[in-house]
Amino acid sequence: MRLTASQRRELSRIQRDPRVDALSARRARIIELLGDGLGQQQVQSSTGAGIATVGRTRRRFLEAGLEASVYGYRAPGVPRLLDAGEEARIVALACSEPPDGRVKWTTELLAEHAVSRGLVERVGRETVRMVLKNHGSKPWREKNVVRSRAHR
Repeated sequence: MRLTASQRRELSRIQRDPRVDALSARRARIIELLGDGLGQQQVQSSTGAGIATVGRTRRRFLEAGLEASVYGYRAPGVPRLLDAGEEARIVALACSEPPDGRVKWTTELLAEHAVSRGLVERVGRETVRMVLKNHGSKPWREKNVVRSRAHR
């Protein structure tokens, strides 16, 4: 892999810049070492990155260039199903009183009611569970609810 003088300067700047996150700085270091002629296994041991990370970074650099390989990386995975507003509506629903005939909310019940009330277009119980987990809310656990003795 050949690097131009301007690419080397940019990689060096990225690694020294305190505003650059550690992952981007590591990717810059990987590219720099590959440009120096080191093999992927040598780069892996020098940077502490996995061999697959070194290979992906090299491939991105060759296919898309310096900026895309250092900054343009987007973690793989399924796109988010809910936006922040929809998540907030689910949390608010979980904090409300459960429907008649129910003592407490379950994730499945929350998912059903969120869809039937039009809070979200579609959602599954696992997504509801993850939303509540990320917000630190566990409405189905009564011991998390503070109650005065007068209400017992």
